[in-house]
Amino acid sequence: MAELSLVYRSRLPDAESVPPVVVLVHGWLGNEDAMWVFEQALPPGVAIFSPRAPLKAEGGYGWWMEKDDADGLRHGLTALREFITMLPRVHAVDPKRLVLVGFSQGAAVSAALLLSEPGLLCGVALLAGFLPEAARGWAAPGRLVGKRVFITHGLKDEIVPVAEARRAREIFACAGADVTYSEHPVAHKLSPPGLRELRRWLAATLA
Repeated sequence: MAELSLVYRSRLPDAESVPPVVVLVHGWLGNEDAMWVFEQALPPGVAIFSPRAPLKAEGGYGWWMEKDDADGLRHGLTALREFITMLPRVHAVDPKRLVLVGFSQGAAVSAALLLSEPGLLCGVALLAGFLPEAARGWAAPGRLVGKRVFITHGLKDEIVPVAEARRAREIFACAGADVTYSEHPVAHKLSPPGLRELRRWLAATLA
């Protein structure tokens, strides 16, 4: 039997139909448990998967080491792509209704995956994230037509400045994505209003 390529945590709904999928993608020094706090924003009846990034670092795991390391990004991107590709082969889930919800570095690798393989996903939610420099050249006009992107960011974020979110918004919009964007007066985290916005966006995207 096929197996998924990364360690992960999951929850499958009790349903006879094939459920949509939300993949929670943690940030730098997180693990497969770090994103479970966002479970409260997920619609009922979805399958949830939270993979552990492949790179071991002191205190946790990451998708790549340095922010501007293009080779490192490609390795992390390959690991996430393999995990996503194998999901419907291992579990009875709907690959046509699959969304990534990423935080910080997890948002960055999720954004890069949407640009590199738009056919794998119906959308991504980027929480306090950024679009890696190496992935920006993949955003050709019209490449993301029909794809949905949610971006929310803190105005007081000193780890990932809000300018990164604004830049990502423009790039995704120019590529044809349907972008939902918000800013809130918080630091490097998701605000309560942002959580409510995420809940509404996920319900509409996975309907």
